[in-house]
Amino acid sequence: MVEAMPDGQALLHTSRRDDADAALVAAPGVAPFTWRRLLRALRHPDLEILEVAEPLWLGEWRRALRYIALAKAMRVVRRRPVAIATYAIENLDAGERLRRRPARLALGVSLLSVDTVVFGTTGAYDNYRRTFGWALRRARHTVLTPRLDECTVCAPSGAPRERTVLFLGTPSERKGFPVLLEAWERVGGAERGWRLVVADPSGADEHDLPAGVSVTVDPPRAVVHQLLRASAVVAMPSVRVPGWREQIGLPLVEGLTHGCRVVTTTETGLADDLREHPGVELTTPGDPASLAEGLSRAMEGPATVVPGRRGHTKSDVVAWWRAACTLRR
Repeated sequence: MVEAMPDGQALLHTSRRDDADAALVAAPGVAPFTWRRLLRALRHPDLEILEVAEPLWLGEWRRALRYIALAKAMRVVRRRPVAIATYAIENLDAGERLRRRPARLALGVSLLSVDTVVFGTTGAYDNYRRTFGWALRRARHTVLTPRLDECTVCAPSGAPRERTVLFLGTPSERKGFPVLLEAWERVGGAERGWRLVVADPSGADEHDLPAGVSVTVDPPRAVVHQLLRASAVVAMPSVRVPGWREQIGLPLVEGLTHGCRVVTTTETGLADDLREHPGVELTTPGDPASLAEGLSRAMEGPATVVPGRRGHTKSDVVAWWRAACTLRR
C-alpha cells in the first residue's frame, strides 16, 4: 500500500528497496539524487521545506547534514529560508545505537539544525526524548501515527474472509517466524481448518514446514492486496535482535487498513498506540505460548474488523510541517 506523492512535493532518493512500489518510483517528481537536482530544488522560489532522513538513520543522516548545510548557505540567494523537517520512526534505543557519549552529544547538537519533526509512533518519540530531549526543545514536534482507515486502493468487497493467517515479509528470526511456526502447531491451526500463508518477497525454502503452511514467493502488489482482502488474520510477531527493533511494521498497518485482525508483539513501535485497538492482539515477543494465545483469540474473533478513521497520511505530515514552520517565523 503506497500513497501517491502529495501535490507540490518532489522526492530525490539515494537508494531503492527491492520491494519498492514501481508505480511510486516512476511517478512525476521522483528521481535519483544528484547534487545538481538538489541545487535546482533549493533554488526554486516556492520551496518551503526540505525533508531529510531521520537522525537515528545514521548513514543517511551523515549525508543529510551536507544537504542541510547547503540549504542554509542558499539562504543568501533566496527570498525566504527553507525549513528543515524530518519524519522519525526509529524504535531501537538511541543509547544502543550510539554507545559512546561523544557520539550521542554530536548527534544531539546536529539535531539543533532541524526545525520540525513528526514522529510516526509514540515509541519513536519516547526514544528520541529520552536521549535528545534537550535538543528537541528547539524544534516543533508531534506524533502522527500512520493511516489505519480503509485501504484506498481496494474496491469494497462483500466476499467472506477465508480462514487464513497471513505472514507478510521475509520469514526471518527478527520477524518472529520460527516463533510463529511453533505457535501455529501449539494452536492447532491446520486441525482447526486454518491455513498459514507466507508472502515472502525474497523466496523461502518450503521444506519442513508444518501442515497447513504454504509460501507465495515474491507476490506482486496486486496479489498482496488480494491476500489481505481475503485473509482473516495478519501475524507480525517481531522480536528484537542486536542492532534492530521493529519501527512500525508495514504488515501490521496493511492488515488493519484491509479489515484484518492483527497479532503482533510489544516490540513494534506502534504497540503503545494500538493497545486499545479492537483488532489488535499484543503478545509477548519470542514467547510461542503467548503468541498461540493471541492467534487463538484472533481466529475466534469477528469476521472483519471495520477500519476506523485513525492515523495520518503523508499529506497530513507535510501539512503539519508547514503549519509548524509558519508558527516558527
